[in-house]
Amino acid sequence: MYKHILVAINLSPRAYNALKEGIKFAHLYKSRITLINVHEEFLNKQEMLMSRVSVEKLQETFKEISLKAKEEIQHIIDDLDGSDINVEILLKEGNASHEIINVSNEIKPDLIIMGSNGKDSISDYILGTTTDYVVDNSKYPVLVIPNI
Repeated sequence: MYKHILVAINLSPRAYNALKEGIKFAHLYKSRITLINVHEEFLNKQEMLMSRVSVEKLQETFKEISLKAKEEIQHIIDDLDGSDINVEILLKEGNASHEIINVSNEIKPDLIIMGSNGKDSISDYILGTTTDYVVDNSKYPVLVIPNI
């Protein structure tokens, strides 16, 4: 039923709950997980050049952030008894909403699992949240895990 699950996390406590549910589903259905973590703070090459900071220095900083994120994600997976699951970790740069949709369109998961960040600011009420965008634009079922 759910052979391939996309889990979107941002390393917040709310995302931890989403990954926890994703691991439960993976154990139940013997699924594999593609885990996506999007870094909106990363700059594209044109933005790096315009920032007047060394591109090499910025790329090295981004590489360090990525390695730390992957390590943290792997620790979370192990803490949730998910070390026996086939997990691919994708670190992306850009807008989280768009990257989640782009990756889902590429890998065609049976299910997307993500946490609900809630509406923390006035802009969330006006512009919506990442979760709102994914639910509204996904071609695949989305399971939203509330902040418990």
